[in-house]
Amino acid sequence: MGLGDYSTEKLLMGGAVFATIAFFFVAIVYPSIFTPKPDWSAADGCIGGQTDHADQTDSDIGVVRHYHPQIKITIDDNQLSIPPNTGIDQLGCRGGMRWVHIHSVSDSGFTTIHIETPERMNVPLGAFFQVWDREGTPSLTDDRKFDINGNGVSDWDEFDISMKVNGKDNTRFESFVMEDFDMIELSFASK
Repeated sequence: MGLGDYSTEKLLMGGAVFATIAFFFVAIVYPSIFTPKPDWSAADGCIGGQTDHADQTDSDIGVVRHYHPQIKITIDDNQLSIPPNTGIDQLGCRGGMRWVHIHSVSDSGFTTIHIETPERMNVPLGAFFQVWDREGTPSLTDDRKFDINGNGVSDWDEFDISMKVNGKDNTRFESFVMEDFDMIELSFASK
């Protein structure tokens, strides 16, 4: 090995060490840089049916991504039932399904959310609440905060809210980007 090879190797190793340290510094000081930005428009998407959205045609879209997180919601330790077919044949998507919808309810306590999108999207939990709002309540407030009882007041003013995803505490709440097989437990306790 010549002297030039040794210098190149040392330079490459130094660059790799610097890049690794820089990565960990950014990850520790600015962890939100790695958090996916929610695609709130997922609540408006429609598969088939007649849409009333100016930016969509009244034809089927191709589903590129189809996955199934699960959710369980409790209010003061009582499980909240999610109606079957939430997001199916809704106003604005007659004869079709929203990209975020429910088919049936399980006896397991968890309800499967079906997410079917025409491209990879970062679908937030709040998008499901926006779809659910079209059925009545629960919903989100205008500033995208939970409104589980549909009274127009942010639940953050009325409840202590906690969330676990796959058994671990999670603080992303409405903005949490759901993934396949996520087990989401959302709890509301009256203040």
